[in-house]
Amino acid sequence: MTNSNTFTFWYRWLLAASIISAGIGLASALLPDSIIFKLYNTAMADAFSGGSFTETSDQLRRFLFGPLGGTIAGYFVLQTFIVWNGFYRRERWTWHAILWALLLWFTIDTAVSLYHRAYFNVWMINIWTLALHGIPLAMTYRYFDHAS
Repeated sequence: MTNSNTFTFWYRWLLAASIISAGIGLASALLPDSIIFKLYNTAMADAFSGGSFTETSDQLRRFLFGPLGGTIAGYFVLQTFIVWNGFYRRERWTWHAILWALLLWFTIDTAVSLYHRAYFNVWMINIWTLALHGIPLAMTYRYFDHAS
């Protein structure tokens, strides 16, 4: 692939990853009991409720999925617009904004997950999200002027 085709491939990957991630955030806010979250919910119950949620803890889980999912959806809609516009034009600030937001989230979320022994969150969410968004960032580094 030519340089332009390579950048376009990774740009499209990051754009698609951003849209998909926004959709997952929306789904978690609106459909916390959906089949797509079954494995995650089971792992959460195992880690924090002895294998099953009480009525109260399940109500809390459903509530927390709302604001968390809304935050995820909102962030990734913003990232979608950043990728679609400035990143596409290879504006350096967009590459850095996405990278540092991703690394800050990953560090805090992973540290808190490990502290609370929520290992399932690290391997089910964090590592995959870091790879899904981090790989295209790593692969497009050379297309942005990082000298200044």
